[in-house]
Amino acid sequence: MAEPVVTRLARPEDGPALLDAIARIDAETEFLGVAGQRHPWADDPREELRRLRADDRGAVFLALDRANAIVGYLGAFAGGFARNRGTIFIAVVGLREEWRGRGIGTRLFEMAEDWACARGAWRLELRVSSLNERGLALYHKRGFAIEGRIRGGVWRRNGWTDDFWMGKLLDPAPSAMRAGSPPRPVRAPGQLAELSGLRLRRLQRGDGAALREWDLAMVRSSPFSLKLPGEVPSAERIEADMADDTSDLRCWIAAAVPMRRSGERFLGFASAMIERGYRMEHDAFVNVGVLPEWSRQGLGRRLHAALEKWAREQGARRLTALVHAPNMSGRGFAATLGYAEEVVQRNYARFDGGFVDRLRLGKLLEV
Repeated sequence: MAEPVVTRLARPEDGPALLDAIARIDAETEFLGVAGQRHPWADDPREELRRLRADDRGAVFLALDRANAIVGYLGAFAGGFARNRGTIFIAVVGLREEWRGRGIGTRLFEMAEDWACARGAWRLELRVSSLNERGLALYHKRGFAIEGRIRGGVWRRNGWTDDFWMGKLLDPAPSAMRAGSPPRPVRAPGQLAELSGLRLRRLQRGDGAALREWDLAMVRSSPFSLKLPGEVPSAERIEADMADDTSDLRCWIAAAVPMRRSGERFLGFASAMIERGYRMEHDAFVNVGVLPEWSRQGLGRRLHAALEKWAREQGARRLTALVHAPNMSGRGFAATLGYAEEVVQRNYARFDGGFVDRLRLGKLLEV
């Protein structure tokens, strides 16, 4: 007779035991974290679980044996904005080796899906190694479909291997927005070459207000912005993010012009981040944005070139970018820079006109 297992939502007091279980599971599989690597929640796992529930950002589900020891877990996290909050990312699902093949993974997924449906979610998604046959079988059984292949996603078994992106739609009959061209930007007088004082520079303390002003302008002018104006962070929050001593590598670059009375104005901004750990240290996630009135003048290319140079200096082997499917201008820009469309995240975000797919783009770097 199989030993009974209880599944439930993690509580703050489960934090230390959860980290111990994660470390044990990481040591038993090649598909999750690197064994011995410090977990991002290591400083205060109780507080991280408390904050996760308080902020309604996600949930961790546990499987426990008769002795109340954690033998499996699943982490599910909601999108960060109103337009993608109904997309739930299954960031990780792990089981102790001796407990695999007993239907526990299925039970954890059932809990996560019930939780997602109760909060009005319309999509589940996850990333899985193309080598993980057991995981792929479980995800297919749970109704997930492969939406694309991330080339050279992770170093495993002495080589660069691909990952699959998988999604499951929870809304049975969603509407969809058609792909199309964005409104034509209004041209500013003059050209960038004639713009006095334009320079590309790294972001620095005190830039919070200028970056917030740029972000607000981008959100208000773009029909494809994931953010709403009320979701643009305050200047103080931006300053705190810049001061954050994170273990991840970051590069933030502004295209700035001097203003007579108000410091500088940003015409464009670009960011790149390399996530430490989880076998992702070779992949730089990049984003480039230019105010519509200054687009199509080469500024985006210059910003991207600076990001790519930085990424190469960090040893990155690929770049990853994201764009909404109806944004034909953004897709065309990425294609000219050498990106390929790798994944179609179906119904990723909900706009006024319906659901919108998001594309994950990849560019492999020669090293």
